[in-house]
Amino acid sequence: MAGGRTARPQVRTQAIATIEAYHDRVRADVFPLVDRPAGRVLDFGGGIGATAAALRAWDGTTATVLFDRVAGDAAAGIDIAEQADLEDFDTIAALLEQLGPFDTILCLDILEHLRDPWRTVQLLTGALEPGGAMIISLPNANYIGLVGPLVMRGRFDYVDAGVLDRTHLRWFTRHSMIELVSLPGMRVEAVEAHVPGRLKTAINLVTFGLFERFLASQYRLRVRKTAQ
Repeated sequence: MAGGRTARPQVRTQAIATIEAYHDRVRADVFPLVDRPAGRVLDFGGGIGATAAALRAWDGTTATVLFDRVAGDAAAGIDIAEQADLEDFDTIAALLEQLGPFDTILCLDILEHLRDPWRTVQLLTGALEPGGAMIISLPNANYIGLVGPLVMRGRFDYVDAGVLDRTHLRWFTRHSMIELVSLPGMRVEAVEAHVPGRLKTAINLVTFGLFERFLASQYRLRVRKTAQ
């Protein structure tokens, strides 16, 4: 593992209890992308840090750190919670310098809410250990649920959650997501589509992914810092 840290033993039953306790706040769908063991983990913009807490219980981490505006209500299992404005780059840079480097950084459905996600990604990748990985999820602006009403009816109606969340400031397609994280010293290792619903999943399968960019509501990426 990057940094040579030793993980805590796996405690599967504790992980299940954590997931049940926080229910939909845990992003268990990204667990397969996370290195095992995860090492020192930063959950950036992760709300109360439920995903990092569940990850710790599931596969062991040496430490879990949370940056968020609501970090004061951090989940049990978070070692260090920093309540911070995620767009205050001076503060974020200072915290990363103080608390990093990290083996794993979770950046799940947060970058689209920020004015300058490009600068954020630069700061976060700089805080990775050589060989460490950042896991990112972003909504897909090419999704049929967004493109369809826009093309067919000229409608772009914001809602409270999902791809058209009214708090989204930035929009990305699969291509521009890869561009966002393709920085010097970083390697894109995995790009996974989340295709919601049985019908869309079936269409994606029978068309061999030809229309995946319209059927995926979200993409998950793993990018790794190359060893120095």
